[in-house]
Amino acid sequence: MSIRTLPRMLGTALSVAIVASCTDKATPTFDDQAAHVAEVAAAGGVVDSILPIAEHLRRFRASLPKTDTLRHASPTMAALVERWATAIGTNDATDLNAMIMDRAEFAWLYYSESPMSKPPYEAPPELLWGQLLASSNKGAAKLVSRFGGSRLTASRLRCAAPPDTQGVNLLYNKCEVRLSAPGKQTIEGVMFGTILEHLGRFKFVGLSTSL
Repeated sequence: MSIRTLPRMLGTALSVAIVASCTDKATPTFDDQAAHVAEVAAAGGVVDSILPIAEHLRRFRASLPKTDTLRHASPTMAALVERWATAIGTNDATDLNAMIMDRAEFAWLYYSESPMSKPPYEAPPELLWGQLLASSNKGAAKLVSRFGGSRLTASRLRCAAPPDTQGVNLLYNKCEVRLSAPGKQTIEGVMFGTILEHLGRFKFVGLSTSL
């Protein structure tokens, strides 16, 4: 399998099983997250203004192993997408889930760098993690259903916008790719969620798709 990365402008795991029941909403952008936090606060929801964010984060991390790297990550964006396409074609749900940012990586690598953890939002990590989990990954299951058991090829990987820089993290949103397999109709578009780059290692924030 090969993938050709097109020239692009320089350029947000949810660790959920593909069989999980979720909505059809795509992986949330920063604006989506900010709007969600505002809605929760306006409704008198779970945003707890009594505890400081540092205490929320301490409690969230308490039962999680500390990590300073993205585990089971890929060395390049192209390698991650090639691996993803291979897993789709071979029905490898285990590796698909391994490619997604997990709860510990969210707690130790992602959350503190996100603007959502800072004023004026200060969304508690448990709220933001829950909102990420609520985003759809049904598209990945659709892709497995459509291309599983096929010799799947990914090409023409491109990201239309520059990456969102959050501390040491780079977030590539709405990247497109072309998928083709013998005897299948070729499709092209946003086939996965945001890609997280942390210190030169790549994972998906989510596996939602426009399919």
